[in-house]
Amino acid sequence: MNSAFTKVSNLKVNRFSKIAITLASSTFFLYTLGQAPILKNFLAGAFSCSG
Repeated sequence: MNSAFTKVSNLKVNRFSKIAITLASSTFFLYTLGQAPILKNFLAGAFSCSG
């Protein structure tokens, strides 16, 4: 009974940490992309052309 409970809690923690790591890495990635002037111009051109 106890081991089953710890398994479930470990699963929840692992899932949460995976989501947190993914969010953190994607935020950092987007921030890094935003710092690059070439990509900034490319994105601005892509969004202005689509409208």
